[in-house]
Amino acid sequence: MPKAWEKLDLQGEGLQKVQIRLQQMQKKRATAYLRWLGFVFGLHRFYLQRPLAWAYPVASLVVVILALILPWPFALALAIAILLVALGDLLQIDKWLSDFNREQRKAAWFAQQTPAAPKDFRGRPENLDQAAQWEKELHAYKSVKESERGGHPAGQTGEKKGFTPGSRRMSFAEQERLLAEISRKEKKDEG
Repeated sequence: MPKAWEKLDLQGEGLQKVQIRLQQMQKKRATAYLRWLGFVFGLHRFYLQRPLAWAYPVASLVVVILALILPWPFALALAIAILLVALGDLLQIDKWLSDFNREQRKAAWFAQQTPAAPKDFRGRPENLDQAAQWEKELHAYKSVKESERGGHPAGQTGEKKGFTPGSRRMSFAEQERLLAEISRKEKKDEG
């Protein structure tokens, strides 16, 4: 998504609001990799909210304490073990980032409030007469909407042209002629 769009907030609802919230909640790839450089403190795991993120700082502290107490080869072996685990984490950062952001998207979409039912909604009709009426209304609505498809005349229009329901839509050239004629009449009436 372009960076300029992220800064633009039209105070919209729906999709724009969700997208803006997602941009704020999702983690960035570059930040995750930069934080991996602080693997000694587990910064990358804390950033991606991974379990056992606290293990890195504890293990690093243990290595420092053992380096002071034990001979250096033991501390070096522990440091190498921590480094190998960190390199394994480096290979997993993309997957963890993808998983985290997917969960954020799901949470954002499911957090949206669904619209309430209409005021007098009573569920499905219980008797067949109401069901038959509902089907008639649906059929009438569908027939009206099917006649309004772009490029098709609305219902039985014949040759009547204009802007009223049931008339054939005027072409752009016909609308231009009509506007010019109205303009001429207005000028004639004024003069």
